[in-house]
Amino acid sequence: MSDQASILVVAGEDSGDQHAAGLIDRLKQICSGRRLEFFGSGGKRMSEQGVDLLMDVCQLAAIGPRAALANAGSYWTLFRKILQRVRKNRPQLAILVDFPEFNLMLARRLKDMEIPVCYFISPQIWAWRSGRVEKVRRFVDLMLVILPFEEDYYRRHGVRSHYVGNPSLQEIRPPAVSDPAGQDSKRTTDDVPNVALMPGSRRKEIELIFPLQLQAAQYISRRLPVRFKAVAAKSVSPQFLELYRDSQGDNSPLDLEIVRQPVQVALRDADFAIVKSGTSTLEAMLLQVPFAMVYRMSSLSWLFARPLVSIDTYCLANIVAGERIVEEFVQGRATAERIGQHALGLLQDDQARQRMRHKLGEAAQKLGHQDAYLQAARRVADWVFFRKEAA
Repeated sequence: MSDQASILVVAGEDSGDQHAAGLIDRLKQICSGRRLEFFGSGGKRMSEQGVDLLMDVCQLAAIGPRAALANAGSYWTLFRKILQRVRKNRPQLAILVDFPEFNLMLARRLKDMEIPVCYFISPQIWAWRSGRVEKVRRFVDLMLVILPFEEDYYRRHGVRSHYVGNPSLQEIRPPAVSDPAGQDSKRTTDDVPNVALMPGSRRKEIELIFPLQLQAAQYISRRLPVRFKAVAAKSVSPQFLELYRDSQGDNSPLDLEIVRQPVQVALRDADFAIVKSGTSTLEAMLLQVPFAMVYRMSSLSWLFARPLVSIDTYCLANIVAGERIVEEFVQGRATAERIGQHALGLLQDDQARQRMRHKLGEAAQKLGHQDAYLQAARRVADWVFFRKEAA
């Protein structure tokens, strides 16, 4: 048993950088008596954890094939840098974090070089391009997943897999499951509802989704007095959102505040939220905030992507729940009128909103309560220092 290890860690966007840094932090805690060296790709958080970054790639995150092609040169440069470094300083383990188009290709090369591969944050193979599971089976030694049903999915396909918990639980502590017949405790005393807009963390997402959310807000505000709060993610400046707000004109001015706050603060007083597809839907679920999910990509990207999708629901909260709790507005169905009408229906029906809170609370219980980074770090430590291959 060695007291030191070199570990390759590869993340490719802001969320991956955050999750990788969380895992590294816990790994250093439980291996405090050993010398760990990390190198790879990521961003500021990984750098703060002492990772020798070959490239800061958090600004390269792409939505759809067109955006990915625009960054192809940078991805290829990073790919070559990683392999050159691996040949020079052979790591004991590679930890690949999300970033599937890049990381699955890298896993194949690492497997050829006989580097053990641990994958943290599974590609959503169960949702689209399911044929990729064969690549995972061949090139990934250990899959650490963050959604409960993923463990069984991978094990059925011959992949060593473990559910370690969900990282959203590190920042959000779910309240007790609400009473479906109870009163809506979030209704403000002056009876003016609060609606949160969550447009995402990537500029390309925001360009496609935030104008739609603003149009839906306009639709709602013309029919009901509402306060709106748009949440700027850490990777996005509030000024970027302000550009879109100001471009709406003065015909129907909105009572809209743009904030940069932790999710639990931004949604604390929300009666309803309009949320971009992705992790934000899990965060709203954990906080039991009734919401609608919206998602759009370019028409060309949708044309290529839609035939590859193997599920009929896109909202993670619905997938975890195993039932359709949240209304989904995707691509052509994502119109301001449809979203606005749905939001008005819930904002004007306290009992329906309370029933939805209860359903979201029940779904949140399925994620458990464990520290995902700690559980993942324990699996990694077992692999690196004790060569334990968990069943």
